[in-house]
Amino acid sequence: MAARSPLLLALLAALFLSGPPAAAQQRSSPPPRPDTAETAGPCPPGDDCPTLTLDAFLERVLRTSPQARSLRLADDRAAAELLDARGRLEPRLVSGYEYKTQADKDKLNVLRSGLRYPLNLPLSPTLKLDYRRGLGSSIDPSVATSRGGETRVGVSFSPLQGLVANKRQATLDKARLAPRQARAQQAKERNALLRDATHAFWAWVEARRKLSITRDLLRLAQRRQALVTRRARAGEVPAIDSVEAAQITARRQGSLADAVRAARQKRIALTAFLGTGDASPKAFRYAPPAVPSPEAPDTLRAAPAVDTALARRPALQALDVKQRRARVEQDLARGQRWPDLKLEAQAVSYDEGPLNMTDLKVGFAIEQPLFGRSSRSEASTARLKTRQLDFERERTEQAVRADVRKAIVALRQARQRVQTAQRSVRLSRRLQRAEQRRFEEGRGTLFRLNQREQALAEARKERVTARIDVLRSWTAVRWATGTIGDAYGASRP
Repeated sequence: MAARSPLLLALLAALFLSGPPAAAQQRSSPPPRPDTAETAGPCPPGDDCPTLTLDAFLERVLRTSPQARSLRLADDRAAAELLDARGRLEPRLVSGYEYKTQADKDKLNVLRSGLRYPLNLPLSPTLKLDYRRGLGSSIDPSVATSRGGETRVGVSFSPLQGLVANKRQATLDKARLAPRQARAQQAKERNALLRDATHAFWAWVEARRKLSITRDLLRLAQRRQALVTRRARAGEVPAIDSVEAAQITARRQGSLADAVRAARQKRIALTAFLGTGDASPKAFRYAPPAVPSPEAPDTLRAAPAVDTALARRPALQALDVKQRRARVEQDLARGQRWPDLKLEAQAVSYDEGPLNMTDLKVGFAIEQPLFGRSSRSEASTARLKTRQLDFERERTEQAVRADVRKAIVALRQARQRVQTAQRSVRLSRRLQRAEQRRFEEGRGTLFRLNQREQALAEARKERVTARIDVLRSWTAVRWATGTIGDAYGASRP
């Protein structure tokens, strides 16, 4: 058995020196074409694709995104609500005619016509202008008039319920708040859209940068595999080294496939924020921008940022409008507890003409539930709604303060992480270069060199992630303070 071992080793050496085995040849196949595994999208690495910046992308999102375009409907809804409330104060024409004959004679011939003009004033006054003509042999005496008819001009009002609040005034007051509420809701949803789109953009940039690092690592392995194979054929290194080099190349090809998949998924997620014409991944031919280095340590402080957030966050603006609407409803419910007393006074002209009114008609009507359960329930419900909104505002303010503080802490930690990642890249590069020299001098192994290269690639990817985290954290700070849309005129409600 011992005598046969040199023969087996000689045959194995001849096999490797004659060329890599079939499996190794399969692993060491030429690099994929740009239109297959190495391509992360419609923009291959060699193409001169335009660079897509964050500002340009967000402007396209606000211009073409279905969600952004749907926000404009809130203004139309608010205008419709205000128009409906004002319509309740429009003058109304009330007319009617009734005619009946018997034996070719007028038995009943009644014409009624009037104008009602509700005014937006205390006491809920309504101006009334009426004309009535009642003729016929069987007409009610209270309706009968001369052939010239009867004209009345007067006013009606509610001195009890209308003194505190009335339904017409309450409806109009709430409708006047609708445009402000719509703007606050628009700003809230628009800021969330900008935040999500910005995160998706940086996730795409991160995936593309990591793909570039993975591709560089694969090209290095391919070049080394070719070199090791030549040296193995020349007998300078053991033949098994070519197999190991092919294995390293195959593993990095698998890593490249994973990076390509991640980049494609991020690109698809990015195009989901665009309109129909721009949402096709195939039409998205853009190169990512360079990842900016972190700026110098900023002087961002929590207290001023919290004050800005409390003044600028659309969620608080929307709650403020809700509280005002609730107070209007509470005043209305309080006024509905009074008896519904209606007073009416009219000047009447019978035969002398519509301008000669010497007679007077007055009256009143009162309505009041005996126990007032419904009015008390409405008042209690309105009061509870107001208190609930007060608690909700308190919770929202606490959440806003927490959002700002968490975002600032995340930003500071992300900056420190960048410094750590940069130091790790420098150390990993020194180790990789040292191991490269050892390998070239014949004192190192391919296994150790591969470990150093992998460590350097991971450190570079970690640095990309750290820099992207700074940008994400800064986005979170701008969203938390309500200033994320300032550059696009979209933050203030």
